[in-house]
Amino acid sequence: MKKVIKKILEKIKNNKTFLITSHMNLEGDALGSELAMYLFLKKLKKKVLICNNDPTPQIYEFLPFSRVIRPSLKDEKFDVALVLDCSDSSRVGKVKDYLSNARCIINIDHHISNTSFGDINWVGPNYSSACQMLYKLFAHHGIMDRNIAVCLYTGIFTDTGSFTYANTNQETHKVISSLMQYEINPHHIDENLHSLCSPQDLSFISKITSSLKYDGRKKICWSLIRKWEDKGFDLTEVIFSVMRLLREVEVFLLFKKLDRGKVRVNFRSRNYVDVNHIAQFFGGGGHKRASGTTIEGSLESVERNVIHFVKRYTNGLKTRKKR
Repeated sequence: MKKVIKKILEKIKNNKTFLITSHMNLEGDALGSELAMYLFLKKLKKKVLICNNDPTPQIYEFLPFSRVIRPSLKDEKFDVALVLDCSDSSRVGKVKDYLSNARCIINIDHHISNTSFGDINWVGPNYSSACQMLYKLFAHHGIMDRNIAVCLYTGIFTDTGSFTYANTNQETHKVISSLMQYEINPHHIDENLHSLCSPQDLSFISKITSSLKYDGRKKICWSLIRKWEDKGFDLTEVIFSVMRLLREVEVFLLFKKLDRGKVRVNFRSRNYVDVNHIAQFFGGGGHKRASGTTIEGSLESVERNVIHFVKRYTNGLKTRKKR
């Protein structure tokens, strides 16, 4: 790990122009890591641009310098492209066209499904988030300030489910303790991220949770969503937080009907099941406890195929030891 950090810092030191990007469907860890890296490079007097496939969700506009993020680029050349919190280069969407304009691609990510697509790859599945990885990088260089700390805290906070997911460990809390020295305001961050639903949103969530389906053993729970609207915040996690209140359920799924005959499937698990393995079978990926994929087909056919696979995969659940 120290070798790859040193290699990344050497590449940063010896180059002048940088492109930063992340995956489509932006969330806290993607944006937090991008903006933290932007601020870090600016402190080193580098020329830096952030470009994303998707617009910044409204709830993350409080992040320092969020307005510098661009929706497109001209035919600009870069010494280095930094791809953060992204398991595969295809997941950067239209920004992939610009990656070839960089002489070197640095891939920094914590997804176990990462394809190591960069010229330099730092893949850390044991980290809670890309932001926790960047903290290690910045600390190694000795650079940190309040704005960077706010970005890193937000990314760690969101990717750990407010420090409740299984990817939260002792090291995560040590990093948070260090970030708190920079007088960040956790309450302000939480208010921006969690005070977000309208009465209509709550009615939508109620319809979903009142029509949940279960397997015969009540170990798998899922819902079909026939009309999904992307908002300026991640309603998916709100729904999963409600579903997690169910006792004894191990695997949670949301099937969202998209345009052009596609279905987005989001997976979550509580203790035992590696949903990254399941998502990879269907062409997706992510983490052991949180993954996703997009599948062509009707809502009913995708539901049938995925649930059949999940049932087979979880057959030996009772005999598995808790990890």
